[in-house]
Amino acid sequence: MKHIIRLVMAAAVLLLFMVRNAHSEKLVQKTIELPADKPFEPFKLLFIADVHRRVIQADLIDFPVDIVIIGGDLVEKGVPLERVAENVKRLMAHAPVYFVWGNNDREVDETSLRKIFDQSGVIVLDDQSVPLFGNEQLKLVGLDHFAYKPDGFGNAFKDVKDHDTVLFVSHTPFDFWKIKGVFSADLLLAGHTHGGQIRIGPFGLFKKGSMKVKKEQIELISNGFGTTTLHLRLGAQAEYHVLTIRPKTKVVR
Repeated sequence: MKHIIRLVMAAAVLLLFMVRNAHSEKLVQKTIELPADKPFEPFKLLFIADVHRRVIQADLIDFPVDIVIIGGDLVEKGVPLERVAENVKRLMAHAPVYFVWGNNDREVDETSLRKIFDQSGVIVLDDQSVPLFGNEQLKLVGLDHFAYKPDGFGNAFKDVKDHDTVLFVSHTPFDFWKIKGVFSADLLLAGHTHGGQIRIGPFGLFKKGSMKVKKEQIELISNGFGTTTLHLRLGAQAEYHVLTIRPKTKVVR
């Protein structure tokens, strides 16, 4: 009987720990250099993905940033649109906000969600690129992966030139292998996997989020900010990122 009680108590403690992890987050800060034919002023980029049901607290960002990118799954079915609007408002208070669609975002009414974005000034990247800070050679490319358009990549990169410095964002990192040749980019951003969300030691449904350099490209996969289905986390802490991005002399590809 004592063993059963101890087991139950241990399970309860673990469950509370996982709930706590699901409602706390870590700020990850990195400084990176991107190749640039035309130098740009260093800037701070905040990347947040997979908010899902969570509330973004007003004091989450107490430091200056120059641009905010939402990497999809800002919302999911059952989340009040008022909460989404408030989350967007709190991000917009700090810097211009750019958004790409995730697989859960369209579980709510897309028209209403787009209305929130329009009213707030959020720039939705529907398979397109935009220049940043008035620099035509510094481009942010956003892919609407889950629209499953056969020409999505072509449209997203159609205005990107060979010598541009390119930041690419998709909700899913499973697009990263396609970023080569005519679709080349220097910094790749994604979420979606939640880092496995619940990991037993080194084992999880997906790999833990990380930043890696592969073939002169920097790939950032975030563990994400929120949770879905099971609102628990273990071994894959919720996180959001601030990247200080500086230019360096571009290597010919």
